[in-house]
Amino acid sequence: MNWFVTIGGIAYNLIIIFVVYAFIRWKQSKTGVEDDFVLSSRKLPWLAVAATQALTALGGGHINGLAFQSWNTGIATIWYCIGTGFMFIIILRFNGIWYRRFGCVTLNDMFGKMFHPILMPILGGVGVGYCWGILCVETQGLATVISSLTGLSNLTGAIIGALTGILYVYLAGMKEIGYVNIVNAALMYLFGIIMLVYLNFSTPEGWAGINNNILANNPDLLTILGNPEILRTYVIGTFLACALGLNMAQANIQSAAAVENVQVLRRACTAAIPMNVLFGVIILGLGLAAMALPEPAATGNGAAGVVVLTLTYMPSWLQICVIGVFLAAMLSTVAMVALSLATMFNRDILSYFPYFRNMSPQKEKTWSRVWIVVGCTSAMLGAVKIQAAVNLGITWLFAFLVPLFFIFLIGMLWKRSGKAALLTLGISWFLNLVLTFTNLAAVFHLEGNNYSIFMIILSTVLCLFFTALDKNRKDSFTKVYYKQRAAYDAARNAAK
Repeated sequence: MNWFVTIGGIAYNLIIIFVVYAFIRWKQSKTGVEDDFVLSSRKLPWLAVAATQALTALGGGHINGLAFQSWNTGIATIWYCIGTGFMFIIILRFNGIWYRRFGCVTLNDMFGKMFHPILMPILGGVGVGYCWGILCVETQGLATVISSLTGLSNLTGAIIGALTGILYVYLAGMKEIGYVNIVNAALMYLFGIIMLVYLNFSTPEGWAGINNNILANNPDLLTILGNPEILRTYVIGTFLACALGLNMAQANIQSAAAVENVQVLRRACTAAIPMNVLFGVIILGLGLAAMALPEPAATGNGAAGVVVLTLTYMPSWLQICVIGVFLAAMLSTVAMVALSLATMFNRDILSYFPYFRNMSPQKEKTWSRVWIVVGCTSAMLGAVKIQAAVNLGITWLFAFLVPLFFIFLIGMLWKRSGKAALLTLGISWFLNLVLTFTNLAAVFHLEGNNYSIFMIILSTVLCLFFTALDKNRKDSFTKVYYKQRAAYDAARNAAK
């Protein structure tokens, strides 16, 4: 048991959270203005946007997932990170710009404006379910790390992780997330690089020995595309799913609504990509090192192996910092996903009820906090009590988002049809459920990451087909925007 390291790692995060909150309160006392909870009054600086984008996409998928997967696909696992990098380009240089330009708070609101208002509550319900599933997975990751270090039950580990995640966002909302993420991003790189350097001196033969061990036993793991099987079953599907699906997750794009103008997004793009992708490289390196060294290799998987690697070869102070960094990556995702869940609940679902319509910032803050607590505490139980169902459902949840990007793309660049959007989503989601909860995916060789390729092709073909059939289809959103912008500019020039 490593209570000292566990308590130190949790304290590491709590200190950052409370120091940042104290700083925010101090600044607010100087100006007398309190930024709103959900969007930070649309004044989030570019560095906070970049850090929030990068750390929201990290989470357990990078910390536990990359380390675990590195033992199966080696260096080719980097395509998960590269796909995430392309996701940032799409969000911060394309759909996020339109999202901010039209003043939307949720993606579901934007789809309602583009295609049909009925899409707003439908996508809101799907989005809340997606967020809850991700909260379960991230809480599960926190529970695994805490339990493996202390011997506590998974439920106790989940409770500790969920409560810390709530504090990450509960105190000051979007602004708190953004500023805590700036601090954590800097410390992640600092301690990650120190650990890589330290391993060269603390292990018997350094990085040369690690490299030689892998070359001798699994040479395919040290090539960027792996072997043909890795390329077919992992590389292509993973890249496409990350780049073209996750850009439609509310948690990944909400920070784009919190900026003053689109120039902030363009600037944030240059920082978000290296912040996320290069930290993924660090985790991948640690995962492969764990496979090549006897003590961590004995754990049987990369995620547990990296924890043992840290505890075996690092000094106590660095153990605390590295475990703190790992927890911070998952906590940042918990915080942003919880805020997104609350935002969609308030804006896309409850807004249809008179009591929740046109809420004041203070009222929205209160109810956002309620849904954050409800979401995190229920996910804490879901992560432990229905773990198998959650793990199966994640494939289903990710695939629910894939058609959205292609419907959005067609509506932005060609034509818009509410009927086509509804039919495409209905058919894609129905097949998604069938393939996820039956064995048909394996029958048609659509298991694993090939599943995302199928969903991309299916949704694109369906949306193009149904849009072409709709005689009442509307002009693309970009055409409408530029027409309105030209009229506005002409009127402004005439008034001069």
